[in-house]
Amino acid sequence: MTGNHGNIVRSSLIREAMTLSRSIVSKGKNVKEAVDRALNVLGTKNSGVDIEIIETEYKGIILGLGSKPAVVRVTLKQLNNAEEHPEHHLNLVKLLEMEINNIDFTEDSKSEEAVELKQAAAIQEDLHGKVWVREGHIFCKDAPNKYPLVSPAQGVKLYKNNEAVEKTVIVSENDILTVELSDEERAPKWELLLSDNKMEALLKIVPGVRIYRRLKDAAPSNFIQLEVEEKIIPIMIDSGSMMNEIRAIGIVHGVDYTEIARACTSDEAGTFIIAKGNPPTPGKNGCFLPIKEVTIKKGVMERPDGTVDYREIQEFPSVERGQVLGVIQPPMPGIPGQTTTNEFVPPPEALPLTVQEGRGVVLVEDGTKVVAIEAGQPDIKMIGTTAKISVVPKLVVGTDVSLQSGNVRYIGDVEVLGSVQDGMLVEAQGNILVHGSVFKSKIIAGNSVIIHKNAISSTISAGKSSMLEQELTGILGGVYNQLSQMMVAMHQIMSVSAFKVRTIDRTGLGPLLKILCDGKFKSVPPLIISLCNKIKTGKCELDPEWLSLAELLHQNFITPQASGLRSMYDLEVFLKKVEMVYKSAATEKEAVNCFIKASYLQNCELYSAGDIQIAGNGIYNSKLYAKGMIQLDGYVRGGEIFAEKGVKIREAGTKGGIPTKIQVPKDQTIMINCALEETVIQIGNKTHTFTRETQLVRARLDEIENLILQ
Repeated sequence: MTGNHGNIVRSSLIREAMTLSRSIVSKGKNVKEAVDRALNVLGTKNSGVDIEIIETEYKGIILGLGSKPAVVRVTLKQLNNAEEHPEHHLNLVKLLEMEINNIDFTEDSKSEEAVELKQAAAIQEDLHGKVWVREGHIFCKDAPNKYPLVSPAQGVKLYKNNEAVEKTVIVSENDILTVELSDEERAPKWELLLSDNKMEALLKIVPGVRIYRRLKDAAPSNFIQLEVEEKIIPIMIDSGSMMNEIRAIGIVHGVDYTEIARACTSDEAGTFIIAKGNPPTPGKNGCFLPIKEVTIKKGVMERPDGTVDYREIQEFPSVERGQVLGVIQPPMPGIPGQTTTNEFVPPPEALPLTVQEGRGVVLVEDGTKVVAIEAGQPDIKMIGTTAKISVVPKLVVGTDVSLQSGNVRYIGDVEVLGSVQDGMLVEAQGNILVHGSVFKSKIIAGNSVIIHKNAISSTISAGKSSMLEQELTGILGGVYNQLSQMMVAMHQIMSVSAFKVRTIDRTGLGPLLKILCDGKFKSVPPLIISLCNKIKTGKCELDPEWLSLAELLHQNFITPQASGLRSMYDLEVFLKKVEMVYKSAATEKEAVNCFIKASYLQNCELYSAGDIQIAGNGIYNSKLYAKGMIQLDGYVRGGEIFAEKGVKIREAGTKGGIPTKIQVPKDQTIMINCALEETVIQIGNKTHTFTRETQLVRARLDEIENLILQ
């Protein structure tokens, strides 16, 4: 068939076939269009059908997003005459088969007519003795010696002739089979939140859904298990009410409308940032800008040919009298911010730098410049917005340190142009630089030690005062906490009306301090005595502020009858002094300026509060301990090494000689280019002994503290 005549015959044939199936599901832009399409296919009018609206049209919220067509089911009220005349039914089937065979599906397979013809032909199979589900209804066809069976599904109420069925049942054409399914609707939930600083507005959503349930189609069979299929349609959030709520709580700045649209149309629960404020831009505190080099350099001087000259290490900067060390930069204010509710947010206050004049310096030009009045090494200690600037004097020993010169003890830096001979001592609170060698001697520095040549059978310590100050800082922290609690207790006592304030005005705080130290605060006197004794023992190595603090603590709390604290104001001022010393010591550089450098060691013991570097041949039968890192450009033959921040060695161990042990904490790494036999490494509590020469060793612990060798 071709042309209009073929189309007319096909349409008529389709309508007859669909009439035999009693119902049809149709879609349209709206309900009316969907019903009209179904009636056109069935070839009937409204009066002869039942209409069920499955889904109404949905136009979407924003720009048509999420729009859905209308869906209806149209069912004929009575059977077509074709069922009353089997011969007409058979003729119709034959006509369907002929029509389908004559269609050029390569051209028409995409047309609605071709699809409808295929559906109609599929309906006309042999259905005798079978039951099936189509378009949400249960159908069956009787047959001799065959009984179709139906089993209900969970969540489906099946009724046979108005009686509930709970297990598998036989059905026939005369039975009235119905099911009860309930649809579900969950409304969307949303909540607007403002962060504590009002810099972000958050939208928390839980999308809503409509759940439509229907029987799942089942092909004709002797037995079917009813199944339910669900169609889930998300319910979008009304953006209009959302915007009204946003404006109602005052969110007007930094609103992200794209993110609001995404949140309203999201089908997953989540939290969306729908507005952001502008945080304030912090300013810059006042700072010290050095003009003269004031930091210790750990580098070495490179020759023109690219080689390194270890003898020309310029580690310690120095200044002359009258030199300007640096200038004090004023603070720079920040830029204000703005919250999502359009509120002004001031930036953090930029603080000026407070400069404490230490030894050898003076402030000039209204405190904007720092000038050295003594020659020596600049020393700058930063504690928050306070800088303590000093010039440490330097002692130069032009010859060897020997019996002729005597031992050297100095408050600043010491530079020895020669060597340190047998049995001699060089002790300095600053740095020690020895241009020659050290033989069977003691070198003790508060900061760093550099030995250009060799050290034989000597003890070398860098950062001794750092270790002492670390111990004192721990004790002082306990004293500070106890005194803070004591001051709170004194305020409580003085707030009692029965307390005689006039007595305190006459006698001072001494009697009250004694009562508290003998009662609730018995631990304070022993703690202060311990601190004072340790300060007295190390008075040659400590800054004067420690000595002054020890004297005041002993006077005010160990001998309270001589206390100079007359009022609570005096106590508060004293407590601030204790706090300043404590914070200064707690933030003191403990390893930055503490290190030891040498070329070769033999039978030596080294301790460093920072790093240790041996830049020459190596070490032999020596003990090294560093709170920083240990790096050896040469070999290690025998002895013990411990470094808290890792070890790097070119070659370790001996061939059949003395054992060599290298140790680091569990979170550090040991790196050895060549590890010989009898070399022992230990990381944490895990050890390994090399039984043969091993190249490029990198040892560490994994997450479960197993030793890993790479």
